[in-house]
Amino acid sequence: MNPRLLAYGLWCLAVLSGVVMAANAGYSPFADGRRAPLRAGGGYYGPTHK
Repeated sequence: MNPRLLAYGLWCLAVLSGVVMAANAGYSPFADGRRAPLRAGGGYYGPTHK
């Protein structure tokens, strides 16, 4: 296998995993506020992005 193809595949995998982790955490680089604090019942209320 071509080393450049392997490097490109690893780069694509890193970008894809970053997108999946950001979607799972509810992170948005365009959000004005921070994530909501923990509720009394436990867990996050949800993402605060618009």
